[in-house]
Amino acid sequence: MAYQEVMSLTALPEMQSKKISLGDTDILLIKKGDRVFALESTCPHSGAPLEKGALCEGKIICPWHKSVFTLEQGALCEPPALRDLKRYPVKVEQGKIWVDPKPRPGAEPLDKVTTQETLVVLGVGAGGSAAVKALREKGYRGRLMVIEREKQAPYDRTTLSKFVPQGDMDMDEVPSLLDDDFYQQQKIERINGNVEELNADKHQLRLDDGQVITYGKLLLATGGIPQRPDLPGKALFGIQVLRSWEQAAELVDTVEKEKRLVIVGNSFIGMEVAAAFRKQGVDVTVIAEHPLPFEKQFGQELASFFRRRHEHKGVKFVAGLPAEFTGERRVDAVVLKDGTRIEADLVLLATGVAPATGFIHGLPLNKDGSLSVDASMSAGKDVYAIGDIATFPLNGKPTRIEHWRVAQQHGRVAASRMAGQDDIYDSVPFFWTQQYGVRYEYLGHAEKWDTIDITGSPDKDDFVALYALNDELVAVVGTGRMRTTGTLLIKMGEKLTLRQAKRIVAEVVEPDS
Repeated sequence: MAYQEVMSLTALPEMQSKKISLGDTDILLIKKGDRVFALESTCPHSGAPLEKGALCEGKIICPWHKSVFTLEQGALCEPPALRDLKRYPVKVEQGKIWVDPKPRPGAEPLDKVTTQETLVVLGVGAGGSAAVKALREKGYRGRLMVIEREKQAPYDRTTLSKFVPQGDMDMDEVPSLLDDDFYQQQKIERINGNVEELNADKHQLRLDDGQVITYGKLLLATGGIPQRPDLPGKALFGIQVLRSWEQAAELVDTVEKEKRLVIVGNSFIGMEVAAAFRKQGVDVTVIAEHPLPFEKQFGQELASFFRRRHEHKGVKFVAGLPAEFTGERRVDAVVLKDGTRIEADLVLLATGVAPATGFIHGLPLNKDGSLSVDASMSAGKDVYAIGDIATFPLNGKPTRIEHWRVAQQHGRVAASRMAGQDDIYDSVPFFWTQQYGVRYEYLGHAEKWDTIDITGSPDKDDFVALYALNDELVAVVGTGRMRTTGTLLIKMGEKLTLRQAKRIVAEVVEPDS
């Protein structure tokens, strides 16, 4: 080991992250008592600088997307990162800190498959990829097979509405979640195909090419299917949805040729795309029944702010519901129920998704097409379901959440159970949305509240909004307060009063920008 002296022990503040550089290697140092920990300095997910994140209850929280790692081992606790932090040998001698810039060995390749029980993961989006990675991490050494219909998968779907449309990322730069080397090293079988039927009674999957696969345990991570309103003209060219790599590539290619985009629906996906294409100078009109985007999730005050922000950037809003799409072969307008005609060269339907569960037989489906699961993500004998297709218990209520990180959390829990461990879902939901280069974070899941307490200013891109019901914190929205939201995320694992949350907001010191 080639240790190098980096600083005196007294120069490193207690429980404050400090980044150092040894040659080309950046390392995060943290002191806890008389111990010093040396870890990878950036989050494996998107490269966020971890020295700007929160330290809370023995955890390091990524400032950008809230991956959580243990302080002492750098072990992954919460996604969207899919691996542990690299660890570096460190020692303290005569009051000096010494670090070896060569990291400790990481996960080893799998020598051989030890059992022929077949675990199948159907779908390798956010949740499926997290599960596949966690299965090997948690010690499963048996036969592992993934089935995915998209040739490009697995990839980071969040980039398709945030970074690709605004020109910050080309389609061939969309990050992969699991690379070819991982599949080979961990001896994971891959099938590119479409499952036509699940027979849960027989433990069998039938693919569209006639192949039948018998599984020991099955994880369903099939995600959602974009919904297309059943209206006249719905089959015209130029009417698109956005869910997959190919749909994003088609959308970007078409918008480069056409300049009048109409978005039906003011969902998070719809408004992210609106913001992204306005950066490109595209003429954007949003049609929605309700005039304020995100009002259901954020309340009237913040929803009004988002509407103002979009209008200031040039987005036009039209209140109403579409009645038909017109055009010869290609769409040229959207006609509303009140007769209003909105000219369009391209229409994006941001009208929600439905669970992709139509192929399932032998398991009861809910009215919305989802599968009910327990806290272990079990949907029935030897079958687990996660992400968009799962209705799961949250705070004692059946809940379905269509968010990237929640699907990943589900995937890690299901993987634990499939590997013979006993994890349950007891995490705090989290998602982020990107609007005009600003990342807004949402912690928790609030269907209702009786108090909203806002510190800071949304117009200055620096605020935290606390949502409480009966004096208990149920959700948080914020931007520009990375350590504050990271601390709140950990603290919300237990009940937190509004007063306690306000104290955290007041006391947390944010890093210099």
